[in-house]
Amino acid sequence: MNARTRIALTAAAATVLTATSLWPLVQPTSWLVEATFLLLLLTGTGVLTRRVSLPRPLTVLAQLIVAVVLLTVFFADDAAVYHLLPGPAALHRLAGIVTSGVDDMSHFSTPAPATVGLRLLLTLAVLGIGLLVDVLAVTYQRVALAGLPLLALYAVGTGIHPHGPIWLWFLLSAFGFLTLLMAEGRDRVARWGRVFHGSAGTMAGQSTSPLTASGFRISALAVVGGLLLPLLLPSVGTGIVADLGGGSNGPGNGNGVITAVDPLASLAVSLQQNRSTPVLSYRTTSNDPSDQYLRIVDLEQFNGVSWSTGTQRALTLPTTLGTPEDLAGWVRRTQVKTEVTTQHGYVQQWLPMPYPATGLQVQGDWRWEPEGRTVIGGSNAQTASDLDYVVDSLSLHPTQDQLRGVGPAPDPIKQNYLALPANLPPVVGDTARAVTAGAASDIDKALALQDWFTQNGGFSYNTKVPVSTGPNALADFLSRKQGFCVHFASTMAAMARSLHIPARVAVGFAPGHQQADGSWLVTTTNAHAWPELYFTGVGWLRFEPTPSIGVPPGYGSAASQPTTNPTTGATTAPGPQASSTAHNPACTAQQRRLGDCGRAQTDTGTGHPASALSATSPLGLAGWSLAGLVVLLLLVPMLWRLRARSARLRRGPTGLTDQQVLAAWRELIDTAWDLGIPPDDAETPRHTAARISELGELGPGPSAAAGRLALATEQVLYAPEVSVPLSLRQDVREVRDGLAASSDRRTRLRAVVLPPSSSRLYRGAWRRTRARVADRTRRGAAALWSRLRPRR
Repeated sequence: MNARTRIALTAAAATVLTATSLWPLVQPTSWLVEATFLLLLLTGTGVLTRRVSLPRPLTVLAQLIVAVVLLTVFFADDAAVYHLLPGPAALHRLAGIVTSGVDDMSHFSTPAPATVGLRLLLTLAVLGIGLLVDVLAVTYQRVALAGLPLLALYAVGTGIHPHGPIWLWFLLSAFGFLTLLMAEGRDRVARWGRVFHGSAGTMAGQSTSPLTASGFRISALAVVGGLLLPLLLPSVGTGIVADLGGGSNGPGNGNGVITAVDPLASLAVSLQQNRSTPVLSYRTTSNDPSDQYLRIVDLEQFNGVSWSTGTQRALTLPTTLGTPEDLAGWVRRTQVKTEVTTQHGYVQQWLPMPYPATGLQVQGDWRWEPEGRTVIGGSNAQTASDLDYVVDSLSLHPTQDQLRGVGPAPDPIKQNYLALPANLPPVVGDTARAVTAGAASDIDKALALQDWFTQNGGFSYNTKVPVSTGPNALADFLSRKQGFCVHFASTMAAMARSLHIPARVAVGFAPGHQQADGSWLVTTTNAHAWPELYFTGVGWLRFEPTPSIGVPPGYGSAASQPTTNPTTGATTAPGPQASSTAHNPACTAQQRRLGDCGRAQTDTGTGHPASALSATSPLGLAGWSLAGLVVLLLLVPMLWRLRARSARLRRGPTGLTDQQVLAAWRELIDTAWDLGIPPDDAETPRHTAARISELGELGPGPSAAAGRLALATEQVLYAPEVSVPLSLRQDVREVRDGLAASSDRRTRLRAVVLPPSSSRLYRGAWRRTRARVADRTRRGAAALWSRLRPRR
């Protein structure tokens, strides 16, 4: 192997070692293996062209051509000529993948999923830097200058990494560059001929070269100095977003707090991370959690993939924000005062506020954006960190009858909030029209969409679903029917626009959790997105399409609607059943928070059908048959529940699996539900276990069993493996026995005969059955159409 080939291979190795700083940015990391293979092929091309003594520019040109061919084969072979040559279609495909990768960079935080766009961008970075290093170090023999592109690659990798520079990546990069320098130095010395030092040690094969020894000493001092010098220098700050709760000492958005770069992308990060970090706390005069949504920003521009803010100009913050201009006098409203205290690390441009805010008392340089009624920092130095401020807002209570009678939206609202991209998948509009086929007014259509997402559309909440950045993102979500608030809010807003209802997406925080002192705590897990639809005379109204998350608005429930007298305009509150639930003197504050008030009266009435049957039972065969049928129907919930429990706690053929842990956790929640402790899907497993232990008055043993199941569930959801020793059947049985011991006989009987959790099983089975029937119907129709279609 000649010297130039050795330097070329060393240059490729230095590039790969430096590229390891990009390794943690994308998962899985197989892209680095592909990039290394392509770089070796590119290096081999340079070795061969230099062997035939081509001019230097032609050597570089040959390597560029090979690089384009390799990228075409690996990323756009289906559009290439003979799956090899990069024609116009292949180049257009590569350009589209690059554009997709750039878009992915703005939507995902590290570690990002290895989408084809990000893989291509990373491979381009490695090949580009590798080619530049090869050209400088080998073709033009300027090895020292080759350190500049290597430094650029290292700086980009460590700059994007959420934890900043890591000593391992520095050592690998420094070792690669120093090895390249030493290879070039060895070649330069060898050109002078054989060097003799005249020592016995040399003749015995011991290396005592002064040049080599000095080189090693200088290299070691440089590496050690590079590692230790940053520890001795003062810090230069923490960047745009400071860390809120530890775990990251470097700059960046490692804490998952929503930032101004991309609200929906950073919202996804905060929901997909495995820790809950406090953001702010507040006190409010409202007793309705529906009024306690803290809104940050509204997103009005939709390109078919993502939502973004508009271009409205922010004005000087007025002394009073005033009532919205489009709010009519006939809308019933109440005044709400909210006192907010933000955490020190909440470095955020926007100020979280209830909507619509009418007054604000805050210190600092803030601007007012009247279109979205949001408040934003007037300078980069002004953030919402460590603030105490007071917001006056309105709680609006329009009735459904009032919303049905509103007129069309003004032309400026239609122009700004009905725009849809031309490449929006047709399934979005078709599905919206199908779901709202029986609705006559905009409010009925909006409620039909909301109910379809939350109740009867077969959707489920799953924060593990990635935020797609392709043109078919909404179509994929409608097909998959799994996602979190970003998916539901974006899709409902787009569907509303397809129905000619002005819509936008709002980003902020759900109400949070009430503390013992009466205040409410909001964490990163309460980050939320929801759609807002416009109604003339009322303005923008919030809707809640995300299932099992958040609080539906009062005008979104038929049971909560006051009746309006069309002649006098007077409103009548809901019937006595709703009011007695809220004002039942026997209902504790804890039961009100859990929504358990009035449940006992409902559940204890299960004996009425039996007594009615015995009183009216005929003496003939028809009467006994009817009685047997009723008894069988009463046994269905019990049998269904027993079957579900047996399936969830069945022993598998292999070791403990994630599905078994999650099934045991669902069994624990349903067991608590059957014994009088309803589930709260907004809580973490750990909080759920603590609430069950407190309300169920569990002893140390059952409480520890519930804690083990909660910890194992959190590890399955967020950790790479489960390290908690478990006996699923024994732990669930121990918790069930503890809850039964603290319950009365009537509750235990109801848990066996009419378990409340069976309603969830019914809904799941009904959704699955309906999906299977619909799928078979579609297949049958397609097969029939293929047979009846005329053949040419």
